[in-house]
Amino acid sequence: MEPLEERETQVAAWLKKIFGDHPIPQYEVNPRTTEILHHLSERNRVRDRDVYLVVEDLKQKASEYESEGATFSQRHGCFSVSSVPGSTIGETGKIKATDYTFEEKIGILFRLNAESISCSSEN
Repeated sequence: MEPLEERETQVAAWLKKIFGDHPIPQYEVNPRTTEILHHLSERNRVRDRDVYLVVEDLKQKASEYESEGATFSQRHGCFSVSSVPGSTIGETGKIKATDYTFEEKIGILFRLNAESISCSSEN
């Protein structure tokens, strides 16, 4: 078992991390409160690790789904975001019309419409 002083130091560091720039609320430093807070900090550390693993797993799955979607689109000719020039779609997912000439805008709209029709006719 860790010495009490070491646990107090760990608890103080954990509280600093949790509260960030905000002041840490005052608490009575004694063996019982130190033990309770140390236990909470350990559970928090384990939870953070678990959340990190879930996030990484979701990133991997998203990448796999994106790859499968691209493969499906190539095989079936359906619309894919990757088939539209990268600067066409903004962070909100909407078409950005300011970067293109009128002819380019018409071409993009025509291509989007044609791809959505080919997808809907296959269903």
